[in-house]
Amino acid sequence: EVILLESNYTDSIDMWSAGCIFGELLSMLKEIAPTYLDRSPLFPGTSCFPLSPERMAQRSKSGFPTSNQDQINVIMATLGTPSEESISFVTDPKARDYVRSYKHHESVRFITKFPKAPKDVIDFL
Repeated sequence: EVILLESNYTDSIDMWSAGCIFGELLSMLKEIAPTYLDRSPLFPGTSCFPLSPERMAQRSKSGFPTSNQDQINVIMATLGTPSEESISFVTDPKARDYVRSYKHHESVRFITKFPKAPKDVIDFL
């Protein structure tokens, strides 16, 4: 909602934020990241079109500036490409087209990202 500049915010954004915070805290456990040098953000993007686009981004087939490190791409590389139903809440057709402009990603199972996390913690995340 925030990245796509959606004007109709719902409580979903709060759940998303809580999940991201929980994931980042999970990544700080010693079993997962033995030292502070092993820690990293859950979604380590470096740019975010349209808020802070990558200056040297390649153009996608739809004409939007894209890069591998764009925040939407980084999120989709973990969670998978959203379905049409999942992006139907986006009111701006250009924002929907922007999401569609990225290549398809399959989701990564959280147990792969956090292999030493307990199953109930993974289920919660």
